[in-house]
Amino acid sequence: MADLVVGLAKSVVEGALTKAQSAIEEESQLQQSSQRDLVFIIGEFEMMHSFLNVATKERVENKVVMTWVRQVRELAYDVEDCIEFVVHLDTKTRKTSWFWRMIPSWCIAPPPTALALDEAVSEIEQLKAQVKDVSTRNSRYSLISDSGSKPVTQHHAAMTGTTALSSTEFNMLAEARDAARRQQGLGDLTHLITNKDNEDPRLQVISVWGTGSDLGTTSIIRKAYCDPEICQKFLCRAWVKLMHPFNPNEFVQRFMAQVYKNSCNEQGVDVGVHVLTKMKAEQGDLLTEFVNEVKTKTYLVVLENLTDMVDWDDVRTFLPDMINGSWIIVSTHKFEIASLCIGHSYQPLELQQFSPEHSVCAFFKEGSQGDKDEKLALSQVGQNSSYGKTPSSNWETATYWMENSPLVGRETEMNELGCYTAKACFSNSRVVSVWGIAGIGKSALVRNFYYDRILRRGQFKQYSWVDISHPFNLRDFSRSLISDHYSEKDPIKECRELLSQGQCLIVIDDLQSKEEWDLIQAALVSRPSSSIIIVITTDASLATYCTKNEDQVFNVKGLEADAAMDLFRKEMLPEFIRRRGLVGVKVPRGIGKLTALHTLGVVNVDASGGKAIVEELKKLTQLHKLGVSGINRHNINEFFSETSGLVHLESVLVQLDQDSQGCLEKISLPWENIQSLTLYGLQDMLPLEMDTLKKLSKLDLEMDTLQSIGMEFLTKLPELRIIHLRVKQLVDGKLHFYAQMNGLELDIFEKVKILEVTCMSSRLHVSFGSKSMKNLELLKIDCSSAGYKLTGQNNLLELKEVFLKGTDDEAVKTYVENLLAGHPKKPAVKLRLQRSS
Repeated sequence: MADLVVGLAKSVVEGALTKAQSAIEEESQLQQSSQRDLVFIIGEFEMMHSFLNVATKERVENKVVMTWVRQVRELAYDVEDCIEFVVHLDTKTRKTSWFWRMIPSWCIAPPPTALALDEAVSEIEQLKAQVKDVSTRNSRYSLISDSGSKPVTQHHAAMTGTTALSSTEFNMLAEARDAARRQQGLGDLTHLITNKDNEDPRLQVISVWGTGSDLGTTSIIRKAYCDPEICQKFLCRAWVKLMHPFNPNEFVQRFMAQVYKNSCNEQGVDVGVHVLTKMKAEQGDLLTEFVNEVKTKTYLVVLENLTDMVDWDDVRTFLPDMINGSWIIVSTHKFEIASLCIGHSYQPLELQQFSPEHSVCAFFKEGSQGDKDEKLALSQVGQNSSYGKTPSSNWETATYWMENSPLVGRETEMNELGCYTAKACFSNSRVVSVWGIAGIGKSALVRNFYYDRILRRGQFKQYSWVDISHPFNLRDFSRSLISDHYSEKDPIKECRELLSQGQCLIVIDDLQSKEEWDLIQAALVSRPSSSIIIVITTDASLATYCTKNEDQVFNVKGLEADAAMDLFRKEMLPEFIRRRGLVGVKVPRGIGKLTALHTLGVVNVDASGGKAIVEELKKLTQLHKLGVSGINRHNINEFFSETSGLVHLESVLVQLDQDSQGCLEKISLPWENIQSLTLYGLQDMLPLEMDTLKKLSKLDLEMDTLQSIGMEFLTKLPELRIIHLRVKQLVDGKLHFYAQMNGLELDIFEKVKILEVTCMSSRLHVSFGSKSMKNLELLKIDCSSAGYKLTGQNNLLELKEVFLKGTDDEAVKTYVENLLAGHPKKPAVKLRLQRSS
């Protein structure tokens, strides 16, 4: 097989060499630079050809070398195609091409062949760069030793615990990587399953193959399995680890346990108890329940550890094809199993690469991913693609930003950044790097510049801002970049066209590595363009790497003292006062068009139009942080219903009107992904089903009183780390952090690190059980209104500090210090007298 691969590559390189030499002899009118490029390509291919001539079977056993050989072969094909394109240009028209080039483009369009020749010259320049890159990989990966073309043997497989690949497996891995290269980025399992181009309702099978081991396979499948779009599409999901030999009863039981577990997540009850209860209750009818699931619902089943085709055949008898769009994901590290589960006509695609010999690849039925439609769409790029002017949403977002977030103390840097971008327009590299330490304000500076250019409507025709997500995925990055210019075409191809044909201002925020930039540059930035790209990073060396020119690297430094104080007075102080009052602001109609907003608050819903403004809020699908006041019994149901679709929310603040303290009692909070929740103005009851907030780590409550049932609710929040309780009055003046079941004390608030208590009672007794808050490190008590009594404080084994707010009375400090005298860590006690604002 190795000899065949080398032989194919050798033949293709010979053909490319012959055609390149002919092109130089025949195409006398080619630009001199292109002729020099062809001479360089010929020289490099002669060296590659020499290596292939002496390459023996022993010398190509190194799989990395075989990958390089394949790259040489593919590159030779590209060179041949380009040269054939040049050679077949119409000779007669080329003889008069000088005449067309003398006429300005606005007078009359040049003939197609003149444009085609320009395209060919540009293509040759790109091919030269690719040839150079392939050549340098010899030395970069030590493919050829000093003694000749014999590869340097490396025992990578032994060191990583992976199994050495056979020639068939290696060829398939190379094909999967070629497929990923053709689409300019790694494949995405979620996209493969949810691809709207696939309209086939029949049962689909996709195999996920870990080459040589299972490294990375589970995490990739898990990411797709838990994806919100997947969860919404498939009403029945089950992940079953198969045992060998196949046991039908065990398969059904594991399948249904997964089904019950997923339904439990929706109901918000204790998972293990719910599953066991359902399994016992349905023991006699478990098979009937199973049949009902797979026959009446669209299902997604993950089969882990499939090692035998006999087992596959047995499993398939339990998973019928109901022609309803169901899917099976097969997880295996055996290539033969992965391919046979799909059938004869399969298509490989690399999902993630971990090393030169280990990747995770997907196999799916050829044509099942809408390939024909995609190729048709790609062939039309440049013919039918069009982009409108600056989207109205960008204009409105820019106006809102410039009016509400004025730049303070950075006017000089704004002007300098404008000069940097202007110089880049006349530079070989149209990239400007902006770098500075984290939190210095570089993103805010660039965003101000970005929105300023949008409002000027002069220099650029298109605008796009991309916040890079990590781990980096080129296809996701491309989708974000063209989010304002949505089309059904391939996002990477679409981005390339946008950058090369449009006059764009692109901002790439939070670039973290050279590898990320290499992917972006190779796929999108390698061709001549009139666009400007601004890269924001915290790494000075990376900033220079992106521009290749230190004159285009802009370092953002800290504000001078006067400017910093001015910023505080204008921005931070009003914000602090506003948050203390929490009156909220009235926002205008149309805020729903600001779809790129990540943070909004505090909005007075009642003053801004009540239900009408709630309709606007639900459109802000990218919100991560939301604060609202003016919530009352007239708009509360609509608010929680309409904002339930804001799946990216991580922080929420809600303040109830004074006459509506009890209207939250019958509401179920819809935001399962939030990490920080602030509720002000409650009466004596918490919202229903607060225990569904499994990711909540910070809770701030302001209530008239906190009953024992409310405390019980709080104990069911497993990830809580920060609690702030503001309570006007307590029953008997007691706040007891304690819970028991069947006479036994329970471990509660196990992860809480910070507890702050504020109470208006004249006396307050705070007590801690022996199994409560064992990891608490900071206890804050507001002593401005109440006298406190503490018991059980020595049960707080990790307590390091007690902070007494609202007093400077040393007697109070001494009292608390005496209470903590027996504590093993001797926590520090500090006083702070709050100043009036």
